[in-house]
Amino acid sequence: MPYRKKGTTSSIRWKWGLRLTVAFLSLFLFTSFFVLSKIHESLYEKERQDAEEMVHTVSETFAQLDTSLTENNVKSLMEKISVSTTTRGVLRVDNVPYLDELEGRGITIRVFNTDGRLLYESRRMNTAFQRNSGFYFNETKYNNRDAFVGGNTIVGKENSMLLGYVQIVFRMSDYHELVSQNNKYIFVFMLLGSIICVLLGYGFAQYFFRPIKHMADTMNDITEDTLSQSRINIKSKDRDDELTDLSEQINNLLDKMALYVSQQKQFVEDVSHELRTPTAIVEGHLKLLNRWGKDDPQVLEESLHASLNEITRMKTLVQEMLDLSRAEQVQMHYHNEITPIGEVVKQVFHNFEMLYSEFTIYFDDDLDNERYVNIYRNHLEQILVILLDNAVKYSTERKEIHISISETLSRVQIAIQDFGEGMSQEDQKKIFNRFYRVDKARSREKGGHGLGLSIAKELLEGYKGDISVESVLGHGTVFRIQLPFMVDYQKEEEEI
Repeated sequence: MPYRKKGTTSSIRWKWGLRLTVAFLSLFLFTSFFVLSKIHESLYEKERQDAEEMVHTVSETFAQLDTSLTENNVKSLMEKISVSTTTRGVLRVDNVPYLDELEGRGITIRVFNTDGRLLYESRRMNTAFQRNSGFYFNETKYNNRDAFVGGNTIVGKENSMLLGYVQIVFRMSDYHELVSQNNKYIFVFMLLGSIICVLLGYGFAQYFFRPIKHMADTMNDITEDTLSQSRINIKSKDRDDELTDLSEQINNLLDKMALYVSQQKQFVEDVSHELRTPTAIVEGHLKLLNRWGKDDPQVLEESLHASLNEITRMKTLVQEMLDLSRAEQVQMHYHNEITPIGEVVKQVFHNFEMLYSEFTIYFDDDLDNERYVNIYRNHLEQILVILLDNAVKYSTERKEIHISISETLSRVQIAIQDFGEGMSQEDQKKIFNRFYRVDKARSREKGGHGLGLSIAKELLEGYKGDISVESVLGHGTVFRIQLPFMVDYQKEEEEI
């Protein structure tokens, strides 16, 4: 799959930026509408309470009359009534004219006699008269806006006779004006809040996904250039989160990939070099035979012998390359294999005793009981044969080899020591590299390609083991291999 270009709208940063923006915006709008609705409810309830109290207060004022209601005495009484606002915001009645204030507040007072005839109206309007037997207060609509209408009967103070009816209509002008202003303010507030939500959403997405973007950019650099040294920059070592762990793992993986690519490049170069010589030798002999060697039995025999030797070397090299390739996949194919390590070491020891009778081979077995390791038997034999072959090849005058096997708390250690040429510290660092040979000229004479120790190392690492070397130039070498043994399997064997 091709790498996605930077800045594309389908980037995970933009997707999460959109999601965070929607989340922030939804939360902001929900909170704003909720708060606004609560404010409007509070204002509405206050208007209702004030209106109800005014209906009661005006009704009590008219109840001071003892005579029947007429247009004149009603108008005279209305001119003496005033409504003011206390600290609690409740309308109170005073003896100060207030008709202008009523008009400004959208309040209309109407008075009717017992027959329902209109005697007084502070402002002309078409609200229908309601004949009620007592106090009433209802919600209504006026010009398609919320309003209240309330009223009460007017009863004489002394004789308790029905004198008429009072009706008050509250158009709630202050309330609607305040709500209108609030709506304007809340619109501006929501617009600014929405912009902030967008900035926060995309800002948080950019911030939180910046490490992932850096990972993607690094992987893109690696894709474009396999040998690129680009790595994820971990700015703070104090951060201890999943992204930091992932960044470190990716960096480790990239380091391994770079190492593998470098080794592969070196591997191809070395193989090409190793195959070039025998190929050139075979080609030279064939050309020699083609020109005039077919008629000379001696030349024919020498050319055929040399060509066959070089082909044998090439076959060995190809086989070792295949072994090395398979060694890298042991955990995939042989993870369930179990082998008694002491038994295998003894078997290989006896085989080499028989093959190399001119050598004195010592074997020290310090195992109290047989130990079982998770390794394919043939691979363990192959590792031991590689090390013992090297011990034989690089021994000099002192033809002596020591083999020992011992155990620690959880691992078995096998040591193979020779008293031959040895190697320098520099050689010891490179001895497990592919195609590396301490003395290439002498190694070629001995038939080596420099792959044996690489195969042994790959096999051991595949089975969670390790190999190390100690050597003194001119005095010999010791190879040590370690493998974890299976404690539980040992217990099962003992119980049986």
